[in-house]
Amino acid sequence: MSLNTDGTSADFGHQPAAPDPAACIPMVKPVRAAPSPRVSVVVLNHNGERIIGKCLDHLMAQTFDDFEIVVVDNDSADASLAVMEKYLGSGRLSIVRSGRNLGVPGGRNLGVKHAQGSIIAFIDNDGYADPNWLRAVVDLLDSDARLGVVAPVVFFAGKKIIMNGAGGTVNLQGYGGDYCFDTPYEFAQLPHHVLYAMGCGMVARRSVLESVGPLDERLFNYYDDTELGIRAWKSGYQVAVAPDAWIDHGFGYSDKILGNKAFLCERNRIRTVIKYFPVLRLPAWLGHEFAFTAAQPRETVSILIRAWQWNLVHLPSAIRLRIKFALRRGSFFHLLAPSWGHYPPPAPNNQAVHPDPSQAKNCVLMDGKTDIHQLNFGWYDAESEGTRTFRWSAPQASAWFRLRNASLSCTVAFSAPKDRETRIVIRPLGSLKASLDKTFRVCGEGWTWQTYPAHLPAGDYEVLLLCEDILIDRWNRKVGIAVLSINFD
Repeated sequence: MSLNTDGTSADFGHQPAAPDPAACIPMVKPVRAAPSPRVSVVVLNHNGERIIGKCLDHLMAQTFDDFEIVVVDNDSADASLAVMEKYLGSGRLSIVRSGRNLGVPGGRNLGVKHAQGSIIAFIDNDGYADPNWLRAVVDLLDSDARLGVVAPVVFFAGKKIIMNGAGGTVNLQGYGGDYCFDTPYEFAQLPHHVLYAMGCGMVARRSVLESVGPLDERLFNYYDDTELGIRAWKSGYQVAVAPDAWIDHGFGYSDKILGNKAFLCERNRIRTVIKYFPVLRLPAWLGHEFAFTAAQPRETVSILIRAWQWNLVHLPSAIRLRIKFALRRGSFFHLLAPSWGHYPPPAPNNQAVHPDPSQAKNCVLMDGKTDIHQLNFGWYDAESEGTRTFRWSAPQASAWFRLRNASLSCTVAFSAPKDRETRIVIRPLGSLKASLDKTFRVCGEGWTWQTYPAHLPAGDYEVLLLCEDILIDRWNRKVGIAVLSINFD
């Protein structure tokens, strides 16, 4: 599910109170792009003074020309409006102001009402579109009439080689996850058909949006993109990824606004299952749900109980939506991940490391402190075994090095399960051409120091550790090898 940036919500039982109806009347700023543009880009904004200008600059640079921009301002209290008004002279932009924060689905519903295009694209205020984004999604929609929704390929704006996602799915428990989340683009295997498109950058035909009806505004935030995907599949449309439609996402910005993300995600997960899962699947889901809840720590149990309380209060509206879509026989369940419990599995936090060539050295010790300026991607948190500190790599892991003198060899201190085959690739930083590419197999357990001839001139280099086969550890992580250090001599 996408991490949107469009509002806050009070806790259980304290949804934002409806203000005076007159205050909810949207104000539409004067605009007029070309009559009936083919695409309308709906931008959600809430207190995005620092970022909305960058978002609009990227939209103005699109190579596809037949579009308008409809900004929905969700009751911002900062200077967002002043920033947006500077773009009114472009002839593309209109601003719709809501007198209260409608949340993500409510804001998107309002934007669709004011959009003119036959194709509706959605982006958040911290989404920065590649110039080819709109052209790529329109070309894909034009290529197949069965497609109703298109998913972009989304990258982390703060680390553009790492993917935020390429569409997503939910598992049997109802937890959602984006495909290729926190995966280096070089090693990503992009899916084609997906259950849903990430909300930041998703695109849909207007006819599909009209067919499936307005999004469920009780969700407020999270799972609204999941809901659109499920409704599209149930209505006979398909959802696919456009591999050349790129978005950079300012991931984490919403966390500074939302204070109750965990509660919103849990309550909306439960509501989504109640609304759309096949009725014959619900008894098994309830059994797993009770067992899952009982096994959680006290803090998580408290959140789940409040999420269930909220859903019981709002059960009538969920049942009404279930009845509304019950006769739509399109299949979506085959797209679910066949797992119970939390989803997706744990992955390295690639946002926690900050590689900097100026601070790189000819060696790195996996101490969880000094190593963060040399680790690029694919490393789990540091762990200890006696006096040794190490990190597990993911199946693909990368680190940066600066050789101030010529090198003759590279030594890796590691441990891995028996018969684990691993490749070490050394290449100049910024190049895909390998200076060294060797495969080795671990012959036994315990710590091993493996040295490779590496005749390299002084310069900046990247070391990749690559494992072709997938190993799942006891924490359900996909791991490669455990590394103590990497050293050039």
